[in-house]
Amino acid sequence: MRCLSIVAVTAAFFVCTAECRAENIIPDKLSLAEAVSLALGINPGLKQAEESKRTALANLRIAKYGTSLNFGTTTNLNKVGSKSDLSSLVTSSLSVESPRGTTASLNISPLGFGNKYGGLGASLRQALRRGFGGLSSKSMALKSAQSGATIESKQLFITRQATVQSVIEAYYNAVLAREQVKVREQALDNAVKAADRLQKLEEAGYVAGIDVTRAQIQVEQSRNSLNSQQRSARNSLDRLMIAIGGGIGATPELTDSVPQTYPEMPSLADAIKTALDNRSELTIYDERLAEQERQLALAGDALRPQLDLVAAFNGSSDSTGFLSRSIFDEGALTAGVEYNVPLDRRVMQERRDIAARQLDVLRNLRSFQTEQIVEEVRSAYRRVDTLRSSIEILAKNKEIAQKNIEYANVRLDEGVGESRDIVEAQQALTEAESSLLSAQTELYLAVIDLKRAMGEDLTTMSF
Repeated sequence: MRCLSIVAVTAAFFVCTAECRAENIIPDKLSLAEAVSLALGINPGLKQAEESKRTALANLRIAKYGTSLNFGTTTNLNKVGSKSDLSSLVTSSLSVESPRGTTASLNISPLGFGNKYGGLGASLRQALRRGFGGLSSKSMALKSAQSGATIESKQLFITRQATVQSVIEAYYNAVLAREQVKVREQALDNAVKAADRLQKLEEAGYVAGIDVTRAQIQVEQSRNSLNSQQRSARNSLDRLMIAIGGGIGATPELTDSVPQTYPEMPSLADAIKTALDNRSELTIYDERLAEQERQLALAGDALRPQLDLVAAFNGSSDSTGFLSRSIFDEGALTAGVEYNVPLDRRVMQERRDIAARQLDVLRNLRSFQTEQIVEEVRSAYRRVDTLRSSIEILAKNKEIAQKNIEYANVRLDEGVGESRDIVEAQQALTEAESSLLSAQTELYLAVIDLKRAMGEDLTTMSF
């Protein structure tokens, strides 16, 4: 029993803690604009995409750095038998790499003590053929980092679009579920009134008992539908919190209603053109294609002979202390040209063929992505047109259902109608109202989906 009490207290603590966190994040009244703003600030998936972009930008800055400088000292205690001495050496190094294929290094040990002597070493290498210019390792690294930064920036935009769209959908689905609860509440109220009325008519001998039973069954069915819809409304709020990225357990009042007005739409041709100009997926493919073209060029460059201009100087002091100018007189200078021809090219040819095949695959994927985008826009456009037509039909159905209830009541008062007519008319009105609310919500979400398919920035919309 004691263990069960501890478990119960612990569970209650976590529940209360979760509710407090939800209350701190989510306000009591929540509009769509506030929900989108919260998601842009706390959604974990969006945070991860933002960090990926920052990492890519940091890698781009790293790729731009062309120099490195180091400084250090080394101190050793040497003991042989009864003799010991202390030696020390100060070292520094500088290396430079340019995008044109030039690499240079300078190593200086300006000060030495004990059995350590200072020295100077310098080297220079300039590629004249393989690895020259845009095909140098530095240039390739810089261009790859630039492509990576562009790709991550576009990926962030795609993630942001998906986040905003999911919040909009979850918000209006929650609003729809709330309004559906009202429809079911009204349906239950109507069913109760109809049952009470029939009960009185049955007591007066105007209707049969089966009519009262039928009405009572309708009351219980309406009550069950209301319970199901209330549960659905609570679940929809949890899904909204998931879309936002926090606040699970919060039950804010949603201040927006089911959309009655919708953003303007361009023509289908303009929508497709806008999508092909704006979609980030195509930009990502363009960057991947450019990177693959560079890899193919690099693989082809590896088949060429290597021709480098090289120079090196090395010298060391013959005494401890600081370096003197005599090191240049005693140092060794080497300068010349290096030429290297690859004789066995099988591995390099295979790598070039692989790069060429991958480039063809990327081109095909890019073309297919274009077709997919066109299909997405066309499908979203058709969905909007269909829902607009459906709303007109459902609005007329609602009017007819309301009139049918009036006719059924009049006929029952005149003694020529049946209770079945009232029950069926009420069911028809409930379904018409529910379907109209669903269609209105779906139309707005379809327009949002069309705008996303067109590549328009959803964060700039006025909600």
